[in-house]
Amino acid sequence: MSVDKHAIVVDVGSRYLKVGISGERSPRAVLRCDMAEKMLQTPPLSKVQWADYVGTLLYDACFRDLRVAPKNKRFVVCEDLLLPRNLREALVEVVFSVFKAKHLLLAPATTTALYATCQVTALIVDVGWMETRILPVFERMPILSAQYACAVLKGHVPTRDTSVEDLLERACFVLPATTPNMPVLDAEFFAYTAKALTLPGHARHECLEPLFTGTDELVSVPDAVLDCLAKCPMDVRRALAENILCIGGTAMLPGFRARLQHEVRSQFPMASVLATAFPPNLMTWVGASVFATTAEAMAASVSLEAYEAHPVVFDWLELSP
Repeated sequence: MSVDKHAIVVDVGSRYLKVGISGERSPRAVLRCDMAEKMLQTPPLSKVQWADYVGTLLYDACFRDLRVAPKNKRFVVCEDLLLPRNLREALVEVVFSVFKAKHLLLAPATTTALYATCQVTALIVDVGWMETRILPVFERMPILSAQYACAVLKGHVPTRDTSVEDLLERACFVLPATTPNMPVLDAEFFAYTAKALTLPGHARHECLEPLFTGTDELVSVPDAVLDCLAKCPMDVRRALAENILCIGGTAMLPGFRARLQHEVRSQFPMASVLATAFPPNLMTWVGASVFATTAEAMAASVSLEAYEAHPVVFDWLELSP
């Protein structure tokens, strides 16, 4: 089977869609999207509604940002393990039936991030906008019985208010556990109007404390990590604790990884959060970019002819790297 070596790589996140060409170090475009809000809608969106939304996003990404015609191209799509079935089917339908792509590979987003590191064993902590998902991987084999998911920011920050998101990204940080009373300066935002904003110093870190202390409704990220490790076989816990890989946009908050390492070390003194060569929010895309160039990815791709003969969306377990 002849497969194009270069592929269009798409990472579908709850807040941003990242697109680029395989073999490159970073995506060519990072597009804001409203996946999180749409996945929370009641009743759930139908396959047709998802296809309209995703089709528009991918069309703009290919023709406006990548400037590449998707026809007869190979696609590698990083998908979350818990994406709605309708969204998953809509993605495949758009790629094959609308774009007429020649090949498609669906890769699990969490494990794909390992290809951006030199690790084969890691406790992958994907801290996104909508929730945190934790998956232990030992020798590239996911331990599905121990995977963990918990809500993160959607309960604390208005998800549709872009100005609030901007404040979170530009002014907020995670306070070190060793200096809880550290004085923090107010953050002043300049404006040409009388509506200039000053964010009090205490608010810059207190809004993120629920990530590490939890609430009545939400489990903290450190507790989720510890619960996940407790579910793993005893003989792999040390290796996983020594290789905690944080990915996702929320993991980019200043002080997040250091605080997580400190909290987990209360139960596992050997715990270590890995340093990465790429920003946490790009780890999945970069890993997919690397994986897409391998012979395994090309061999696992589904062709347009095979899909038209048997239009079934394959399960990610059958196509995982």
